[in-house]
Amino acid sequence: MAGIFLGGLFGVAAIVLGVIGIFKSHRLMAILGIALAVVGLIVTVIVTITLGSAIDEVVEDWPTTFEDSPEDTEGLDDTDTEDGPDVQEDLGGPDGTDLNSPLPAGSEVETGNWRVSFSDVVPDATETVLNENQFNEPPADGYQYFMYRVEATYLGADSAYAWDELELGVAFDNAVHTEWCGVIPDDLLDAPEVYADGTASGNACVAVPSDSAEEAVISVKDYWNDGERFFVAID
Repeated sequence: MAGIFLGGLFGVAAIVLGVIGIFKSHRLMAILGIALAVVGLIVTVIVTITLGSAIDEVVEDWPTTFEDSPEDTEGLDDTDTEDGPDVQEDLGGPDGTDLNSPLPAGSEVETGNWRVSFSDVVPDATETVLNENQFNEPPADGYQYFMYRVEATYLGADSAYAWDELELGVAFDNAVHTEWCGVIPDDLLDAPEVYADGTASGNACVAVPSDSAEEAVISVKDYWNDGERFFVAID
């Protein structure tokens, strides 16, 4: 572009000097110089217009979206898309950290310093809890007591209480319920302190809304060690 500009500038200068030369001397040479300068200017204009059109077409056709680089798509097969298989599917199944994709009933999970499993689930243990202790209060209207058994093996180096380190609950409808039921039979709270590879067991109980309680899943995480929260189906 700079060459075109300078060519036009020199062409104009040649015309001016040629006109001056006509009135001075060497009129023939001056006229030839003017003619050549005019031709040069015409050529410059044509080249400028042609080049400008070509640049406009390139800009208009320039892609505004880009395909993934080889690094971005490495490891994906032809069926994978942006909305394709997620991490859980890549692993062959749910990893248990998604409330909507719980692990199958009976699964063991490791969170923080504990390996935990659940059994003997009773979605409506209200009568059992009320009969366990005369001071137990009935659940609020629209609620019931949900009880299940916990088996927790300590994986740490020292010792710990399962009831102190495990945050247990029952989850459904995008909420985790942890309200205590009261005195329950074989309470996990009564389980002893355990050392490495020791197992604590006992029941846990939570007050949950009665609606859709059969669709609930059990929730657990190691409270003190920021372990993952896991969800396990009840059947």
